[in-house]
Amino acid sequence: MKDLFKQGAKLYLTLLFLGFASIILLISFSALTVNLASWIFPVVLQIFTGIFIITVISNKLYMIGFKDSNMVRIGRINEDLFKGLKIGLIAQIPPFIFLIVSVIVNLKFALFRFLNAEYYLLLTAAAGKSVNMRMSPFRIAIMVLVLFIVPLIAHISYVLGYKGVDVVGKFVYKKTKEK
Repeated sequence: MKDLFKQGAKLYLTLLFLGFASIILLISFSALTVNLASWIFPVVLQIFTGIFIITVISNKLYMIGFKDSNMVRIGRINEDLFKGLKIGLIAQIPPFIFLIVSVIVNLKFALFRFLNAEYYLLLTAAAGKSVNMRMSPFRIAIMVLVLFIVPLIAHISYVLGYKGVDVVGKFVYKKTKEK
């Protein structure tokens, strides 16, 4: 259990770094894209951060899953295919708690979006024209679903690593025809 919290905390710190990088991108490129349509930059930012999130989380959790499969084979640990999901859920505890507090205290939506900048476009689309966090339960539910992106990626990556399935290798390397 201690290892799960340690890995979840590491993943959360990685997500904080991704949020910080997203904020820097948002601030630095927003001045350059003033003359573009208002939706182009957020879409580009979301695509970039989405790829970055998938890449970083997949790499970390794939390696954990691969190491765990070896540990299970030699009898050091018990098999737990949901370990990646657990790590992802632990990493999302702080944003989820902040979402609950934001709704109860009715903070500005911009603060929540700023602290979760890696989901900028998704959160903006979920909130609509709301300025405060007191919004319909449907919109809050969509924000909760957005927070489940990381656990989903973590679970899939862990299972792929545990099973030894190399998705990137299949895309990068071609099979040669044997004669």
